[in-house]
Amino acid sequence: GNQKVVLLSDALWQRVFPGDPAAIGGDLRLDGEPYTVVGVMPRGIEPLDPGVQAWRPLAFTPEERSDERRHSNSYSNLGRLRPGASLEQVQAQVDALDAANMERFPHFREILTNAGFHTRVARYPDHLVRHVRPTLYLLWGGALFVLFIGALNVANLVLVRTRARLKELVTRVALGAGRGQVARQLVVEGAVLTLLAAGVGLALATVALRTLGAFDLGHLPYGSGIGIDGAVVAFVVVLSSVLGVVMGLVPLFRVLSANLTLVLREEGRATSGGRGARVLRRSLVVAQVAVTLVLLAGAGLLLASFRQVLEVDPGFVPEQVLTASVALPDSRYPDDEAAWSFTGEALRRVRALPGVVSAGATGTIPFGGRYSSSVILAEGYAMEPDESLIAPNRVNVSPGYFEAMGVRLVRGRFFRESDEATSLPVVIVDETLARKFWPGDDPVGRRLFRPGDVDDLTGSGEGTVFFTVVGVVKDVRLLDLAGGERTVGTYFFPMAQDTPRLVTLALKTGPRPASLQGPLRATVASLDPELPVFDSKTMDARVETALLNQRSPALLSLAFGIVALLLSAVGLYGVLAYLVAQRTREIAIRVAIGSSPGAVFGLVFREGVALVGVGLLAGALGVLALRRTMAGLLFGVQPLDPLVIGAALLLLVLVALAACSLPARRATRIAPWAVLAG
Repeated sequence: GNQKVVLLSDALWQRVFPGDPAAIGGDLRLDGEPYTVVGVMPRGIEPLDPGVQAWRPLAFTPEERSDERRHSNSYSNLGRLRPGASLEQVQAQVDALDAANMERFPHFREILTNAGFHTRVARYPDHLVRHVRPTLYLLWGGALFVLFIGALNVANLVLVRTRARLKELVTRVALGAGRGQVARQLVVEGAVLTLLAAGVGLALATVALRTLGAFDLGHLPYGSGIGIDGAVVAFVVVLSSVLGVVMGLVPLFRVLSANLTLVLREEGRATSGGRGARVLRRSLVVAQVAVTLVLLAGAGLLLASFRQVLEVDPGFVPEQVLTASVALPDSRYPDDEAAWSFTGEALRRVRALPGVVSAGATGTIPFGGRYSSSVILAEGYAMEPDESLIAPNRVNVSPGYFEAMGVRLVRGRFFRESDEATSLPVVIVDETLARKFWPGDDPVGRRLFRPGDVDDLTGSGEGTVFFTVVGVVKDVRLLDLAGGERTVGTYFFPMAQDTPRLVTLALKTGPRPASLQGPLRATVASLDPELPVFDSKTMDARVETALLNQRSPALLSLAFGIVALLLSAVGLYGVLAYLVAQRTREIAIRVAIGSSPGAVFGLVFREGVALVGVGLLAGALGVLALRRTMAGLLFGVQPLDPLVIGAALLLLVLVALAACSLPARRATRIAPWAVLAG
């Protein structure tokens, strides 16, 4: 009796009361009833549903607290652990509570046991990312792989730079420069270079983040808070500084370990360096090629999987369909008759709007984030001994809904205006539920029943309601396109016989469905000026949102793969170009004694191809190692799909061969007499 109070989000407080502190204690009408504002939540708080802007107390009625309502599973439970308490202790307490309820209601035991009922306690952060955890790990892995390839390139450059400056640094030490002075110079040079690179990287990251807005990051947990903030800048600066110090210390260690006399006695010509340095540079290139193959194969598999998702039939036609929702408050629509009276009149007026082809209403729009399930049985269906009761998706729709959504009728008929609350209870089932209860038979004319008691499996109990099947429709996906629904079917009730308080209108329109948003709002306002229209979207937009979990990882992985491919090509080119530069005198002598340009080209090209071959072999082993990880992220594609892996391999080979060809061609243009004379 004291639940008519409300907490506001900061955004709602600013919008309704323009930040006025006097709003506390003021009144606000919710669902047509007055509520007292008792507080404002802090700015930036992220509730379970980011769309929530007001909180009301949950006050259970005596009916909701009764034993008959214990089957309700519409609530989420949150708790804060006491200091020192563990998750295992909480799990044990909840298990004990479940066991006590089993003893209190023994007639539930067999049904719940067959259904595999259990309660799982999880930490809130784990709960938040439960659906996107594999995707986040994948993107982290891709980013780390690209960073690894970039680090290998930097390492190669540092080795080359060290070799090129070794004589200069040794000479300075021999002339009296303190090794501390040399160390400071090298560290400062490295730090300046990496900090400049960090600045450029942050600028590019800012641009990239804006580009990523197209992937709708707000749908990720806490996605609205993703941005370049002080913590990100500090992380990049610290990481770059550490890298700069490392870049400076590598030449220093080389100077400290060098034999000054031998280095100073070297001629001015370049040498190829020690065997260890050559092996290290080649190993770095092999690692780049291997990691790039893994990234390209992963990106290709995700793109192929996304293509398979796009080919899934959702069971409806999303084009040219506009949807919008209204919530009917109990204060003005206390029963089904009042709710259906409003919904039916709204549909009649909406159908008269110019450009509307057909219109219907539902309590569960596909990809709208709202769905419910309920136990239902078929008359005459014999359950197996260990078989569990099933709870298919339950959807309430009005006449005209299936036509507006383009849902295909397989058998029987759609709902009619004559299927009203006072007529015979009827139901429409989808193909999955029809196969479950009547395999190989015609379901039309058969009966489903909702048991009055949970242990009534025959329909003979008191309070059992029977429904006659009047039609079978194509399976309609309500949650996603990638097969994650794990549904046992769907059944549809006429909205006139069971009217929900949250109604979504679906309008089949012309080429521009969004243009009807204004007329639709005006139509609803003409019936009830206090009733807001919300969640107004085209079905195309809902499908796009449902595809985010597949599209975003695929495109981001492709971007990682392309960057890795370019970095690997640059690394391979750099090593071979350095090889040519170091062996200029040798190549000049070969040409002078009769070697052809083709032989010189082959000398350099074969070394590059050998590195690529070893890298591809190592990359193939990496792809094999990741097949189990990729299997959980793919739909309709095997983790070792030969076409996808082959395409990734071919692309990498072509780019690598091009990177090998350029230094090899450069080697054929060396003028021997100019080099030898110099």
